[in-house]
Amino acid sequence: MAGGVVDVKRYQIISLLYIIFVCFSVLNIKISSLDSNTYTIKTFQTIQTEELKKLSTSNLVISNNIDTLFSLPKSRSYLKIANQLSTSLKIVNGVIDHVNIQMKKEGTTLTKQFNSRSFIEKTLRDPQGVKLMEVNLFALSSFIKNSPYRLPSRLDELIPLQKEVTTLKGRKDDWQSYLFYHKPMGISYMQLERIKLLIIQTQLIYQEAALGEIGYQATYYSKLNPQLYDFTSNIKDTILKITHKVDSIAKLDSMEYQDVFFNKIIHSLSTENVFVGLSNSILHDFNYVLDKDFELEITPKAKIFKSDKEVKIIFSKTGEYNLRFFDTRKGRKLLFEKKVNVNKIPDPVVSVDGDNLHNYNISISDLMSAVRLEAKLDINNLRYFPGRINSYKVIKIHNGKEEDYYINYGEIFQSPTQKILGSLKKNDLLIFDNVSISLVDGTTRIASPIVYKITD
Repeated sequence: MAGGVVDVKRYQIISLLYIIFVCFSVLNIKISSLDSNTYTIKTFQTIQTEELKKLSTSNLVISNNIDTLFSLPKSRSYLKIANQLSTSLKIVNGVIDHVNIQMKKEGTTLTKQFNSRSFIEKTLRDPQGVKLMEVNLFALSSFIKNSPYRLPSRLDELIPLQKEVTTLKGRKDDWQSYLFYHKPMGISYMQLERIKLLIIQTQLIYQEAALGEIGYQATYYSKLNPQLYDFTSNIKDTILKITHKVDSIAKLDSMEYQDVFFNKIIHSLSTENVFVGLSNSILHDFNYVLDKDFELEITPKAKIFKSDKEVKIIFSKTGEYNLRFFDTRKGRKLLFEKKVNVNKIPDPVVSVDGDNLHNYNISISDLMSAVRLEAKLDINNLRYFPGRINSYKVIKIHNGKEEDYYINYGEIFQSPTQKILGSLKKNDLLIFDNVSISLVDGTTRIASPIVYKITD
């Protein structure tokens, strides 16, 4: 009996080891299959580079026709979807950057981690990882479906965008696990690059559709053969057709979109939130030399300044300006024109300087530590205030009645103002009213009053 018991246990152990061996055999993925994903990743990255060039050109044409595009319901809807796709692209890029940064921190590489599961799963489970991307992509899908005008898209199908995904064997898996978790890094990283490419291509489809509403079409052209070809495309097929002959090849000379210099200007150009009287950074992180490599012509006239890797412009009045960029490396060739709308400086926000003076209720001790009023403008990362405080009225309210006041000139509290502050008692009100501010755009503003109730 004793020998029989030993044999039974022995066979049970052998059977268990066999089952474990079979399970590992099923779960094992050939190294060569994983390694081949490196070529898939590189392929996606190569296609992304080419598609981003098209997207850059599309962005330029849209920028030059933005008012017309937004006046049409269909193109406006297409561009809103394209903007959502642009946001999604930034988020996917952020996840990829997060993975790359974590690899650098841990002194490892994609090649070293390619067949490993632990590193990529731990990284993608971070708050900056897959969950962030899932929330955004599902919101993107909902936004597109609820848009009044949309194009047939396989984005939902190819990513796919649904909470539960049914595998080929009929098993249900949640979205994150289906695409990313419990998989070698070679597979998860490939999925990130694949999703990035799909978003880029879908954004390009929507932007080209918007431009198509005002007559723009993707084209091939040749300086040697004045025959223009354009592509009418949708998800299912692409139709090539000859549309018309180009009478003047010179009209196309400025369309050398692949030129490195041209692309550098486009990527460095910033013409949003431009304000009169301020030093507006139009080109940033820009290594080419003004008046040597290129010229900038502005109508109406404006002051141009060149600093380290930056070109700044001060506009003297509000309204529309026309910027013309010329390549002067070989002659003087017009690259493109850009219309810029220059806005009035927004109203500044005024406060009493100090750490504990941003609430309605304050103590006398906190108030007495302050020495001045200060004005701020939270635009364009402005590090200075473009103007000055002229004057303001300091009013003390005691028992519901105005008991004392003083007109203070300049931002610093003058002696009569300090005297009023020193006389305040519990439940008194202190008001800074009629705050007059002069700005560099030549305007004078009256800021909103500041009201404090004394707590002790």
